[in-house]
Amino acid sequence: MDLVDPSYDFIKDRSSPDRERYWDENYPHELLGYAPYDGLLVSKAIVGGHIRSGKYTESQAMRFKRIGARSFLRFEEKDYPNTVIWGDCGAFTYVNEEVPPYSVDDILEFYGDGQFSHGCSVDHIIFEFSDTEFDFKFEDKEVLRRQEICLSNASEFISKANKVIGNYFTPVGVVHGWSPKSIADAACEMVKMGYKYLALGGMVPLKSPQIMSALNAVRSEIPKDVELHILGFAKSDDLNQFIGKGINSIDTTSPLLRAFKDNKNNYYLKTDEGYQYYCAIRVPQALVNSNLKKLVNSGSLDLEKAITLERQTLKEIRSYASNGGSYKNAMTVFREYWELILTDKAKTNQRQANKELENQSVGTARTLKDRPWEKCKCAICQKVGVEVVIFRGNNRNRRRGFHNLHIYYEHIKQVQRTSA
Repeated sequence: MDLVDPSYDFIKDRSSPDRERYWDENYPHELLGYAPYDGLLVSKAIVGGHIRSGKYTESQAMRFKRIGARSFLRFEEKDYPNTVIWGDCGAFTYVNEEVPPYSVDDILEFYGDGQFSHGCSVDHIIFEFSDTEFDFKFEDKEVLRRQEICLSNASEFISKANKVIGNYFTPVGVVHGWSPKSIADAACEMVKMGYKYLALGGMVPLKSPQIMSALNAVRSEIPKDVELHILGFAKSDDLNQFIGKGINSIDTTSPLLRAFKDNKNNYYLKTDEGYQYYCAIRVPQALVNSNLKKLVNSGSLDLEKAITLERQTLKEIRSYASNGGSYKNAMTVFREYWELILTDKAKTNQRQANKELENQSVGTARTLKDRPWEKCKCAICQKVGVEVVIFRGNNRNRRRGFHNLHIYYEHIKQVQRTSA
């Protein structure tokens, strides 16, 4: 779950000893003081259950079922009005399986227990995609089989949804295909079933022009009053192109994930033109870093030296950030620490080690020189300062992700205002 300890001690790198996980931690909307989104999407595959486990513990999954999604996520409608709470199946987690592990009844039970406002039909991802009118459904029976699973489940889903859950619930038909035409055809089939809200699935690996071609094909065939969602929309740099194209909603984890999974674009900064991206300053923890542990275990490195350099690096970065230290000192000790980290790699591939050292140094130098954390007014940057750009442990990395959500949300709102 995306939670952080609001009282985390960054100097000692630890939480208070009496902290209780979840209860004493904050979601993004709690830490920022407002919701940097208009709703939340919760995957059945993440919550888990009796069919297969997810990322929630058994007790967490049971509590989620007992009190519902909004209460569990502390995202009550009275506190966050005009927001929605979506559910989906988590099709990416079973993409390699022959059929979805969940039945329509399983998913309806999950949506009902979670008291979701919207819920996606049980889908099965199709990855194949052709930009042209070439139709290969008869040459590739697997894509046709998967689409038939999606359509069959969608038909059963909408026939049962409001009876099982209630009229407050909006069933969302998930559309899959292998070309703009096949996707549009499937969308039309779902409209005939009675869907008023559709979601385009399988878009994550596609490029923006491919998503646009599918979107245009669907919009040209379905009624204007049918709402449209894009699942897993990660094209933040191309957002402007999609405004005014008939998209009612999107979901994405990209701002969160890029905070710690991207090699260099970890920190978002809003500009008049859109974004600037900054590389987080990587200061690995000496006691847990795999490269350093290998050197220590082999006897070729003194652990005390690694810990000393680690502490000096953090000290110099913080000193520079507070305007009491120098940029030169911060970069010098940073490079020295990374030379130590790369010792083992340098023995087998000096060229590769040098390249990695330079990449780390160039990204860190730009981040330190520009001091982007001082230019952001979000509650996180204002409170923790330079710690938000240090790549080190969940409490920093997730905070950076929360900050990115804030920037992304502000960007969406600005683009919408400009295009209105």
